[in-house]
Amino acid sequence: MGNLLSNTPGEDHSSQQGVSSSGSARVAHSYIEGSYSGNINSNNTTNIHHNYGSTSSPESCAEILQQLYTSAYESHRRRVREPVEGTCIWVTEHPKYRDWLRIKRSGLLWLSADPGCGKSVIASFLITHLKTQSDAIVCYFFFKDDSDEQRSATFALCAILHQLFSQRNSLCRYAERAFKEKGKRFTEEVDTLWDILIEAVAEGVCGDVICMVDALDECEEVTLAPFIRHVNRLPGSQHSNIPLKFIVTSRPYHKIERELGARATTIRLKGEDAVDATTADVTRVIDDGIKELEVVWENPGGLEYLRNLLKSSADRTFLWVSLVLEILKDSEDDSQVEFTNIVSASPPDLAEFYTKILDKSAKPVKAQRILHIVVGAARPLTLVEMNTALTITQDHRSMRDIQRGLYRSPEKTIKSLCGLFVRIIDSKVYLVHQTAREFLIKGMLPGRGRWQYTLHAVDSNFILADICTAYLALQDFENDPLAMDALGNPGSASRKAVDNYAQKYALIDYAATHWAGHFRDSEDRQMELLEAT
Repeated sequence: MGNLLSNTPGEDHSSQQGVSSSGSARVAHSYIEGSYSGNINSNNTTNIHHNYGSTSSPESCAEILQQLYTSAYESHRRRVREPVEGTCIWVTEHPKYRDWLRIKRSGLLWLSADPGCGKSVIASFLITHLKTQSDAIVCYFFFKDDSDEQRSATFALCAILHQLFSQRNSLCRYAERAFKEKGKRFTEEVDTLWDILIEAVAEGVCGDVICMVDALDECEEVTLAPFIRHVNRLPGSQHSNIPLKFIVTSRPYHKIERELGARATTIRLKGEDAVDATTADVTRVIDDGIKELEVVWENPGGLEYLRNLLKSSADRTFLWVSLVLEILKDSEDDSQVEFTNIVSASPPDLAEFYTKILDKSAKPVKAQRILHIVVGAARPLTLVEMNTALTITQDHRSMRDIQRGLYRSPEKTIKSLCGLFVRIIDSKVYLVHQTAREFLIKGMLPGRGRWQYTLHAVDSNFILADICTAYLALQDFENDPLAMDALGNPGSASRKAVDNYAQKYALIDYAATHWAGHFRDSEDRQMELLEAT
């Protein structure tokens, strides 16, 4: 691993040539090259220039759409739970929402609410509602700070433009100039992307456009500031008459309230003050959960006592109710005494609840390793990737060595070790909620119990760097290198070759792309990694 680690962490490895002439480093480098360019060849997309006319050709539009598809925004939305029938309607009936929807100029609606009160569910509900109840083009993005491609405003604007241009191909022409001048780097600039959006909506005759942006408080600081500045200036600016509206959701944090709440043009809908509406929705969630439990336990109408107990304990929090309902569903004992004990013993305080869930783990050391990986990963890992990550050590020399230790059912293993603290969605591993992440990450305050505030970013990155470097050092990459041409790029069957290679070697995509970042962020533990390799 010496030549692999000789590269400076933090550099853009996709632009380096000749990281190593052979071995693991060359495999990693060639894979990164392949995974980041839409058409893998010897041309760098940043150097492509075209002469664009007043309308986009199908080819140029397709190329622009490809560059704008920087995040799997559709699957990000699927992470959000489906709203129970009848919930979230209070938002669409609220006078402030109706005022925002009614105005003919651009407008900003800010929906704030406390943690665990269903902001993301409301956001997903509103997307469906607006698509079915209006003629507007509806675009969306869900911020999450557990994934690199969900924590930047550039990814949000790329996703919005991708959705807009996919529905109105003719609007691609408004991105052509930036693409011609900057190549794919135009997707990395908040100001450039915003200008494209404004121009496309203002001049493209595309009708009303509504953008739903969820969890603004989870956006990274460096891109959050310019994004808020642009959104803030939309109402009342020179573009105030264009048919572009935004809905943003967030926690009622001071830094966001200072920027959004101070604007006279911002319409603020305080979910934290909508106690009656939230309580009614929590009640609907309980009713729906009880019906499902009665089906599971084949006890129709027999859980009324449980419904009443949950309603008296819920205290407005969707997250708490959802966790308790999941525990009830997984119970092996459906007696009234057991169900009553489960609800009564579930702590009202979320930190205590999370502690109780994790304390049940029979193997806390392994559970903590899983949590380090989930919290520290640059993006959510798939079950296949997680299985390899949990198995590999620096002692492994080949894939055959690793395969002997793989879990037969990684999903069951992860759930048995971490319980309801993790969720598996689309075969990817997530924490149950953003508050679970905040519960784990070490800060200035001391935690309670053996889980709260116990994960340090340096340690999480050390574990992931160790996993990545151990994987890239496997002999398989010496014996089975990815076929490359004379320039060090994948051969003629580029995309297919890279896809097949990634399928064969489950962790190559993650390890080759992110090892350097994790090594860099291991800080004072870097020498341990160098000595281990």
